[in-house]
Amino acid sequence: MLHSFDSLEHEILEEQIRLCEIAAPTGSERLRADYVAAAFETLGFRTRRDDVGNVIARHPNSTGQPVVLSAHLDTVFGPDQAVVVARPGERNPYRSHEVVAEGEFHAPGITDAAAGLAAMLAIAGTLADTPAAAHLLFLATVGEEGRGDLRGARHFFDSEPGRSARAFITIDHSDPAAIVHRGIGSRRYNVSYRSSGGHSWAHFGRYNPAFALAAAADRLGDIRTPRSPRTTYNVGVVRGGETVNAIPELAQMDIDLRSESHSQLEQLDSDLQEIIRFGHQKEMRRRGAGAEEPLVTQIGDRPAGVTPIESDLVQAAVRALEAETFQPRLIAASTDANAAIAAGVPGIAISWGGRSDNQHSVREWFNPNDRSRSLRVIARLLIDLAQSSPGRPPD
Repeated sequence: MLHSFDSLEHEILEEQIRLCEIAAPTGSERLRADYVAAAFETLGFRTRRDDVGNVIARHPNSTGQPVVLSAHLDTVFGPDQAVVVARPGERNPYRSHEVVAEGEFHAPGITDAAAGLAAMLAIAGTLADTPAAAHLLFLATVGEEGRGDLRGARHFFDSEPGRSARAFITIDHSDPAAIVHRGIGSRRYNVSYRSSGGHSWAHFGRYNPAFALAAAADRLGDIRTPRSPRTTYNVGVVRGGETVNAIPELAQMDIDLRSESHSQLEQLDSDLQEIIRFGHQKEMRRRGAGAEEPLVTQIGDRPAGVTPIESDLVQAAVRALEAETFQPRLIAASTDANAAIAAGVPGIAISWGGRSDNQHSVREWFNPNDRSRSLRVIARLLIDLAQSSPGRPPD
């Protein structure tokens, strides 16, 4: 049964391509959710949507506290990004001077999240007629990326199915040998510097939000963070102004703070708040006329957390990887598993397999070579956990 993934590779790949070409920006996942729900129903699972749009699928014979296998529906790309998968030998529409290499498939979102969804559907189909199926719940979440801030996973773990889950596994990274058992916490802010604006010549001397923003961003860039626990920051989006010869009324930046440690994240957050004030005050000392107070809006808050190495879930994942001759590595990342861990449910993220790179970029690509090994890892893990389900009847 586990080796059926090899013979199904072409079908799985075509499913992945179909999924990729259904646009699913964060907050607009409905069409892709419709497709995923229909695919689960074709496999014999009962599906429903919850209040935020997650797709929840269970076997008709489901029983007890489920083990959850998840993948997210949304991509980082906006509604204006056209998505057509470029196949080997074709001209790459995202890099027009290139021809797609043998074995590769190029498109925004071809791995993140199409590979995870395709893997979940393939595993559901393979396990549908096994005793393990009754102990599983399949979940396609909305709002994992960016400003979605794990909306779908958070909602799931606030509901009865989430609260009763025994374990949570999300398919959401590219390293076939890695188990994400540490959830990287993050805080995200939109910072807006504001003024009355004016003409660059006639009103020179008024508060300029762009200079305040630049001063703050430069100060943030000087922060030294520890390597362990790893802690990072980023200015990811900068916007504002209308034209070159006008003092802008608004200058904004979106800032991402991350750490494996809750205490380090708190310290970095505190430092950022001081830096935001520093940028404002520095520009006030130079040019105060027309100034307004900066506006700071939190746009994301992902909790940090750990599923212990000695937990049943992590140890079962290690066994499954070793059974497929991988050498397991334990790493940290920010995924839907953060929401599980924060809710007190053991959670990990595992790989969709194959080879891939440039996620979150129009240069994203995927090569399905050796993907079946990773699918067998996930199936082995689910079977292992299902066999240890409380109250499981004999096969």
